[in-house]
Amino acid sequence: MFSYVFMKILEGRPRSYDRRMDELSRGRVRAMKQTVASEIPSGTHVLEVGCGTGELAALICARGATVEAVDRNPSMLAVAARRIEEEELDGRLTLCEMGVEGMDGLEEQSYGAVVSTLVLSELTDDQRRYTLKHAFRVLEPAGLLVIADEVLPRSRAGRFLHALTRVPMLAATYLVSGASTRPIPDLQGEVLGAGFTIDKEQRSHGDAFAVLVAHRPA
Repeated sequence: MFSYVFMKILEGRPRSYDRRMDELSRGRVRAMKQTVASEIPSGTHVLEVGCGTGELAALICARGATVEAVDRNPSMLAVAARRIEEEELDGRLTLCEMGVEGMDGLEEQSYGAVVSTLVLSELTDDQRRYTLKHAFRVLEPAGLLVIADEVLPRSRAGRFLHALTRVPMLAATYLVSGASTRPIPDLQGEVLGAGFTIDKEQRSHGDAFAVLVAHRPA
């Protein structure tokens, strides 16, 4: 599990969020974002759902893509706005304060890729279905969906070990922030159910984390 309790604590300290998360995760969070960015071809128009401080969006822009990044946290977006200025991303990265519920207002078939990291596991089942439905709708034919998130390990033993380490962290998270999350039981099934074709899935961290790449069929 990517120390979710530390994520929620650090969301109150947006200026140091990326650096501290990188330190706490021993570089794994940034490596995950680099993996997601590496899937996006140059010239792609990208929607990032839940952009936080804009670190992933900046990595994608560095590959020659343009990004529209949305997030519901204004403090995080303020840091992302400073990143645009500091990294000279004006014209390549745009920001919008919006949660997933606003995706129904986005134009149909207007993006070449939709990306999301550590967001879907915060949503309810209905919210995930809604998010994936509109991700499919706003993608161009053959457009990419790239998700990195916490998932339920596939083996019974893996699920047991995952629960042993996860329950204390979730309790601490709830006490600190009043928030919670849960691993996605069947990410592939939900993505397929939204109409996507899965290209690949890479599992790591005891089978409890996945980077999934899919596309909208042409």
